[in-house]
Amino acid sequence: MILFFKLVTVMLINYKLSISIGLILLNYMACTSTAKPLEHHESFLTQTINCPEGWSCSLEIEKNKSAKIEFDKFNRSYLSFEESKSTLLKFNYTRNPIPGTADSGYDEEIYLNLDKIPTNIYLEDESLNEVNAIFGRMCFCTKESTGYFPIRTGTLKIQKIKKNRFKIDFSFKLETVPQVVEKISEILQF
Repeated sequence: MILFFKLVTVMLINYKLSISIGLILLNYMACTSTAKPLEHHESFLTQTINCPEGWSCSLEIEKNKSAKIEFDKFNRSYLSFEESKSTLLKFNYTRNPIPGTADSGYDEEIYLNLDKIPTNIYLEDESLNEVNAIFGRMCFCTKESTGYFPIRTGTLKIQKIKKNRFKIDFSFKLETVPQVVEKISEILQF
C-alpha cells in the first residue's frame, strides 16, 4: 500500500511538472511576436487642412504607395494599398460625434495617386482616372452608400508654386452617393 502511495505521488509530481513546463512553453510562445515591427518611414507626412465647422481634417502624403478599389465576395468595396512609384494623397474629413447620438460617426476620404510629383496638372471628368481619384464614405448608413467609389466627374488642378509647394484645387461630384466635401483647395508641401 505504501508503495502504491509513493507511485501515485511520483506520478502526480511528474504530471504537475509536465503541466508547468507545458504552460511555460505555451506562455513563451504566445508572448513572442512573429510579426515584424512597424517601420518609421520618412516618406509619410501629415498636414492639417481647411475643414468645415464641426469637423476634424487632415492630409496624409505617402510616397511609394498607391490605393485601388477592390470588392469582396459580397460586392462591398474596400481599398487595397500596394508599393509603387506613386505618391498617395489622402484627404481625411471626420465629422465630430454628435453628443448623445449612437453611431453618429461619419468620415469622408479622398485619395489621389500621383505617378510623379507634378509641376502642373489639369484633369477633367474621365481623365481623373489618371490619378485614380477615389471617394470613401464611412458611416452608419445604408450599405449601398458606404464604401469606396471612383470619382468620374470633376476637375483637378495642381500647380507648382515653389520647390515642394503645390496649390491643389479639386472639385468633384458623385452621382451615386451623398457627399459633404465637394471641393478641396489647399496648399500642399511635400
